[in-house]
Amino acid sequence: MTKIEFGSRQLAPHCRLALCSIRVVVVVLSVALNAGCDNASDTPDSAGVNDSESYVGAGTCAECHPAQMASWRDSHHALAMQPATEETVLGNFDDATFTHNGVTSRFIKRDGQYLVETDGPDGQLAVFPVRYTFGVYPLQQYLLELNDGKIQALSIAWDTRSAESGGQKWFHTYGADERINSADVLHWTQPSQNWETMCADCHSTALVSDYQFSDDRFITHWAEINVACEACHGPAAQHLRWADSEPSTRSAVDKGFALNFDERKGAVWQADPVTGQPQRTPGLIPTKELNACGGCHSRRAKISALHEPQTELLDAYLPSLIEQPLYYADGQIRDEVYVLGSFLQSKMHQSGVTCSDCHEPHSLELRAPGAAVCLQCHTSERYAAVSHHLHADTLEAQQPDCIDCHMPATVYMQNDARNDHSFRIPRPQLTEQFGIPNACNACHSDKSAAWASDALRRHGKLPNDAMTSHWTYKLAAADPATNRGRDLLIEIGSDPAYPVIIRATAIAQTGFGDSEPAQQLIARFTSSDAPLIRLAAARALRNSAPSLTAKMAAPLLGDPVKAVRLEAAVALVAVDPILLPPGVNQDVQTAVQEYLDVQALNSERAESHVNVGNVERLRKRPELAQAAYRKALRQNPSFIPAYVNLADLYRELGRESEAEQLLREGLGVLPDAALLNHVLGLALVRQQRISEAIDYLGEAANSAEATPRYALVYVVALKSAGQVEAARRSVQDALRRFGPVPELQQLASELETEGQ
Repeated sequence: MTKIEFGSRQLAPHCRLALCSIRVVVVVLSVALNAGCDNASDTPDSAGVNDSESYVGAGTCAECHPAQMASWRDSHHALAMQPATEETVLGNFDDATFTHNGVTSRFIKRDGQYLVETDGPDGQLAVFPVRYTFGVYPLQQYLLELNDGKIQALSIAWDTRSAESGGQKWFHTYGADERINSADVLHWTQPSQNWETMCADCHSTALVSDYQFSDDRFITHWAEINVACEACHGPAAQHLRWADSEPSTRSAVDKGFALNFDERKGAVWQADPVTGQPQRTPGLIPTKELNACGGCHSRRAKISALHEPQTELLDAYLPSLIEQPLYYADGQIRDEVYVLGSFLQSKMHQSGVTCSDCHEPHSLELRAPGAAVCLQCHTSERYAAVSHHLHADTLEAQQPDCIDCHMPATVYMQNDARNDHSFRIPRPQLTEQFGIPNACNACHSDKSAAWASDALRRHGKLPNDAMTSHWTYKLAAADPATNRGRDLLIEIGSDPAYPVIIRATAIAQTGFGDSEPAQQLIARFTSSDAPLIRLAAARALRNSAPSLTAKMAAPLLGDPVKAVRLEAAVALVAVDPILLPPGVNQDVQTAVQEYLDVQALNSERAESHVNVGNVERLRKRPELAQAAYRKALRQNPSFIPAYVNLADLYRELGRESEAEQLLREGLGVLPDAALLNHVLGLALVRQQRISEAIDYLGEAANSAEATPRYALVYVVALKSAGQVEAARRSVQDALRRFGPVPELQQLASELETEGQ
């Protein structure tokens, strides 16, 4: 299997933390989850039922469904989370040690209890009890309890692969070279590694958590500690009543469940006699499994307390769109985004393939090994032939299979390979132009992307016209900062032949004026049958003409899907009420309250308090905004957007000295934060302290986190200070680093002219 290593600073396993808003861009964030420990002493068998009697437990299901139970019992779902016992702990706790960046951790078993001695919240060595195991293969993490009762995911994990495969050892999930101390946002004791916040919702069944902000504690209940039957099928109490009823009175449709997984029933895949492509009969695009599985198998924000499988996904979650840095410019996976966002891009999804076509839903194993799972539908005569895979000069055992070429893997947490589920055709031409990976060079690493493009072209696999007209090319080229990029985004968003999530991604990045064509276009989007398209339209209206936003977002306040209503509320809260249609203002306030309720649901995360502050700021209530930003900083003193938004509020209020002081406090906590350096530099420019500002703007522009905007502002500051030669050098450095950014090119031209 080919693998692409991804070396960014990853968050905790299975975490779903999205980027937060800054500079009054209000978004719903992935601040999910859960947790406390009401059921801390429970075992998987005795965790029993939640407060609700609707959940009956997997043990009850086993009585009538022994075959399904046998398949499930050893699955990753069944082993997703377990109390730490001799049967469940796979790591070496025989006084084993592991040293990372000068800290030596010890793994101990004492009186039947598993313990870890490692650096705690204060950076000092201390002993922490292991409460739960987390996952099973290819690594197992351990959830440790802090003195305040919080449960945290230790960043040192046990490699459960065989010794022959490089496993059976302790390792650090952020890599040997990543220096992380107790003050680092990625340290195991920090909120980003908190089980209660980041993990529990998807590793347990029917988990409901109530965070108490005043006490900084969680009150949590679950039906079962792991991912059991009712996590996918929903509560089964009604199903038991159905099973106990007289056969003549039973409904054969739902069997007592709110959701019946019947979309594969009677479905047949046959090769089209003309094209040879497999086609589904009946021609249905299934949604039930995607709604049930997608909540956990996606990068998303949580917007409801409990998601039951029959719920429309966007009533419970807000999935991330196909945007950088989560994905590469063409939509390939980059950060840890899981499966749904990739799969929704695929021709497989558009043709009617669903999760269980490839995966057995109880064991989670593939329905056939390796490429054979693809050959269930794609004929071997056509697709397992040299004419298709082009590798005639290799031994059969070394020839790539479908997965190598169409589902290349990215490795996260050092040893966990995740396959891209977009099933895309390798396009090395995109690598040549945009520097993104391609499957060909993942194997042929000694060759160039141009070599791979030529090879495909010689075999008729990469015609130029098909290349440039495909949506992946358009998406990669669609820079919203340029006129051509905006035209491409509108073209992508308007084409019904493209995947819905790609269209939504394009629409969400586009702003619209109040022209008649713009009104007609946005009206098509807001009336779409696809919730993701309506959601994207509401998001686009944030950056559109206020009169257009008032007119087009107002009807979305009554949308049947919660995520769409939330986006509409965010778009409309910034609109002057005088522009709203008659009677709509109260609807806006109702929708905004629903948005604020979502933030309260996730109040254990600093992001939510920043979102509240941004809303209150737009509602012209600066005192409430300031209080919310301060709450965010109390929750997480390392949360950069809280500093930036509060400093900008102070700027609006004419309190520049307080903004400066706050930003310096932030840099005291995070001295290398590029954004804080950049914003402090701007604050000093406003105070006419240019020479001082240049130092901070330079720190931002020359950092690893720099953007073209940071470079642009720095060069302008140098030019304003009369340092023309330094400005000239800096703009050339920026062009080498960021490529032909039009604003930087224009500035470079002006500087050259100035020097003549």
